[in-house]
Amino acid sequence: MKKELKKVNDSYELFTDALKTALKHQRKLEEALANYQAVVERLVAKVAETEMHFDGYLMQSEEGIRLLDATKQMQETQMSFNLQYLQLQSQMQHENRSYTAISNIMKTKHDTVKNSISNIR
Repeated sequence: MKKELKKVNDSYELFTDALKTALKHQRKLEEALANYQAVVERLVAKVAETEMHFDGYLMQSEEGIRLLDATKQMQETQMSFNLQYLQLQSQMQHENRSYTAISNIMKTKHDTVKNSISNIR
């Protein structure tokens, strides 16, 4: 009886540790997402600022045409960052769903073990 109880207790501790580790990973991913979002927002603001500065010059000279090309390139870069941001959001949602599923499974196992122990007593 004591051996079984020890096995159950050890198993419970392993599940608890795994749950804590998963929570730490989720927090790190959320921080990374927030940092990435801040970078993207700064880039978007910079692109808008650049567009405003050069709107008057774009069609007046060769330099204006080059600036227009540079602006288009910056917009393409912005679109690329937005796509990467959306992919990161998708990954975060997947991680969150996985974490929730693991958490629910571990809680169910814990409750089952707890009830088994109380039934043994």
